[in-house]
Amino acid sequence: MHLKDGHEIVVDARWLRTGIGRYILTLLQELKPRLSGATLTGITAPEHVKTIEPYCDRVLRVSCDIYTVREQFSLPRIARHASVFCSPHYNTPLLRRGSLVVTVHDLTHLLFDAYKTRITSRLYAAPMLRMACARATRIVTPSNYTKQMMVEHLNADPDKISVIPASVDSVFQPQDRESAAEIVRLSYGISGPYILCVTATVPHKNLRRLLMAHQQLCNQNRDTPTLVLVLREDPASSTMDEQMRSLITRPQVRCLSGIPDASLASLYAGALMTVMPSLEEGFGLPVVESMACGTPVACAHAASLPEVAGDAAIFFAPDSVDDMSSALIRLTHSTELRRQLSARGLKRAAMYSTSRAGEAYASMLSTVIRAQS
Repeated sequence: MHLKDGHEIVVDARWLRTGIGRYILTLLQELKPRLSGATLTGITAPEHVKTIEPYCDRVLRVSCDIYTVREQFSLPRIARHASVFCSPHYNTPLLRRGSLVVTVHDLTHLLFDAYKTRITSRLYAAPMLRMACARATRIVTPSNYTKQMMVEHLNADPDKISVIPASVDSVFQPQDRESAAEIVRLSYGISGPYILCVTATVPHKNLRRLLMAHQQLCNQNRDTPTLVLVLREDPASSTMDEQMRSLITRPQVRCLSGIPDASLASLYAGALMTVMPSLEEGFGLPVVESMACGTPVACAHAASLPEVAGDAAIFFAPDSVDDMSSALIRLTHSTELRRQLSARGLKRAAMYSTSRAGEAYASMLSTVIRAQS
């Protein structure tokens, strides 16, 4: 779509780690070819300039940290001439004058009991989210679930919320399962069938119950597949209680961290199944990544996960270790069910392409800019 020359779209690209970083890079890659006539500007830290340069018409270096008072003054000044400022997280520049598009990935800090009473949630997350909702020209969420939670808990205007699902990178695609399993064996020393979980040790990811369910299966059957955890952080550096540490250090559990996407794709493709036990998710990208690789999924019937997975996964009650165990047994023992879910998953994953997400975001920006005329 073509916009009149002279419009500038600024994207805050300072946060290039975790899932938000992947979201930002995908967004930049998809926006540039879709917004001819406009200037796409990325704001980022000095060490990330070369990473985003190929996807921007220009890059502005900033040194202000995320979640600071300084960013509230620096970002509006830097982007004062922009037609639209795109904030990929809720720490929006509230002093900016002009159109502001905010992406809210989830409301975990407000919805999950273990977080919502924390001082950081009460004094920063909750007020910032409310102000972002009030100040934003448009709000982007990855699921209808998150949209509904924003309306219910933040009194957000539903008419200015655009649901644009997260997208799965093209690196996640089917591979020959035996070849993928051999790559996993050579790279990580993991042999035989395994269950994969891409997660973190934070409470809402519900990892403790998954570990308990897996231990229960191991106690019942010596041939239970290994549980492979791909974690954001090395578990040795995580704060865990004694029970959690004993569960995660069992011989039948393998922990990996710092895995590049190409290797993660092989881990998905070589797995017997992927399990997603989360209690709260704004989208749940590992569900779609696994489906795109042709690997069946078992996931919690909670938050956005039923919406994202549709009929291409089997579900379990996330607060029931027994129900989780039953789902894992069912999928482990049924070749036909795995085949069916794999086929459905490939079709489901096609709905979450980067091109579709990029087109939807670019169309939304075009609407915002034309409304300024």
